Amino acid sequence: MVRDPLLQARFLRDIAELQNEPYPNISLHSHEHNLDKACLVLTPDGWPPIHLTVQLPSQYPLHPPRIRADSRIKHPNVYGGYICASILNTSEGYTPAYTLKSIAIQLLSFFGSDTIEQEEGGFRDLIHLRKANWVLSQTFVCPECDFEVAVSILESTAPSTAAADEMTMGDTLRPTTTTTPLSTLPDELLLMILNHLDYRDLTVFAQAWERVSRAITTCDLIRIRELQCFVLKKDTTEERLGIGVAVSGGKRLIASEFDIISRRAVNELNVRHSIHHIPFHHWLPLPISRYNWKRVKYDAPSILWTIGLAAHLPKLDAVEVLTSFMSDIVVRLNRVESADLGDAKFTSTLQHASEKAIESYFHLFHLLVCLATDDSRIVRDANAKIQSFLDGNTAKQFCPNLGHLLIALLISDIAPTEQLRTDIITEAITRNVVWLLDKRGANMPELSYLEPDRRSPYRLAKSFAGSKTSYRLLMFAELFQRMARPSRDKTLVEVREELFARHGAPPAGAAALDTTLRTYPCSPVLIMT
Repeated sequence: MVRDPLLQARFLRDIAELQNEPYPNISLHSHEHNLDKACLVLTPDGWPPIHLTVQLPSQYPLHPPRIRADSRIKHPNVYGGYICASILNTSEGYTPAYTLKSIAIQLLSFFGSDTIEQEEGGFRDLIHLRKANWVLSQTFVCPECDFEVAVSILESTAPSTAAADEMTMGDTLRPTTTTTPLSTLPDELLLMILNHLDYRDLTVFAQAWERVSRAITTCDLIRIRELQCFVLKKDTTEERLGIGVAVSGGKRLIASEFDIISRRAVNELNVRHSIHHIPFHHWLPLPISRYNWKRVKYDAPSILWTIGLAAHLPKLDAVEVLTSFMSDIVVRLNRVESADLGDAKFTSTLQHASEKAIESYFHLFHLLVCLATDDSRIVRDANAKIQSFLDGNTAKQFCPNLGHLLIALLISDIAPTEQLRTDIITEAITRNVVWLLDKRGANMPELSYLEPDRRSPYRLAKSFAGSKTSYRLLMFAELFQRMARPSRDKTLVEVREELFARHGAPPAGAAALDTTLRTYPCSPVLIMT
């Protein structure tokens, strides 16, 4: 069977992971003369051992493995050797992000659960099936892995307490000793060791040694491990990483699930769906690390231009396209209904996983800062936009999009002032008038009548209720400004380096940004406090 070299590398990684880093109650044995097949033996709690045969197709992991039960099993979702599980048999249930190990763990849970959901609805109880499976006659013998279960399986493999009885109450386990001075181990060597541990061992090591716990936190090891292509399972040292981007030209929308994916997975393997099966059309690099940015920085402007062209944006400048992308994320974060992007049949996870949306916004901010520090004209243009607004050019003909102005403020040398905030809020309220009156907007035509009284509680309440989305967007911009660039004491280069140190992640406490945005009583006054 001929595999693409990229798929072959991922295939071998998955086999090696499950064999070198075994999971309790799971055993994998590759066939000696055919690596495309393997024996998978599961031992769910309370069940006899279950032998499965795994067939990995040439397009694995783009296509799911074919797994068949060889042991006799009494289970409502097993028919002969066929296993009716969504991760194996449906495009919605499977994703290339699953490794062979994660699939095996899910199957272990599939058999070990007390109940299981049925396609026709409801749940089936499985507890009574465990004893029934112990007394089933088993005749399957595997010549590849020497799996063999006797007919009297209940007597031969049922749990026993004999081994436990051999240890007396006075017996104790003596700790092993070592003469290696681990405390003097250089940080660089310690990090190399930690990078080769799986997540479970890393967690145990951190609990046992405070220095390891500090190293994990300081170097952000857990996050770094997550920054890998979900298809190839490779990080920035091996692949150019970015995200898949979807566009809707008719609505001028740009969106992404921000699942990290490599350029080669998109261009060479033609992957066009996110982990949750939402389609995308383009690949956009991200400055996840200095090395990744060094390799993709010259591609980013042209890729942004292509995305802007596909989205039918009025301006195709790289920064304008990126600014539109950032604005769309904030709008989606505040929207009750998900955006309709063409023929997408699945709902985006970004607006529901709002912490992820904020992290995504930081990734794009990091990209914006990298572009701005590489090209001084970008900062000069941002300064000109802000200064023009301060000079009184606030109308739509001078400033078509207030959201873009607020993003320009993030990289501008001009610090936000109370006067600038007041002008932005005033202009936002003015621009909302059409929305409030239009039946396709807030549909409040009664507000066109101007009361003779100087103050109208009714007008104030209705205007506020119809403009909450705008106020939330303004509040998000202000809160993000305070978190990402609270003052101009730090240069953009310093801001960029801090983002590189965090691999584009938000600083500590960023989760409060979403909480405040969603729960705080929204008012334009908040922007000025």
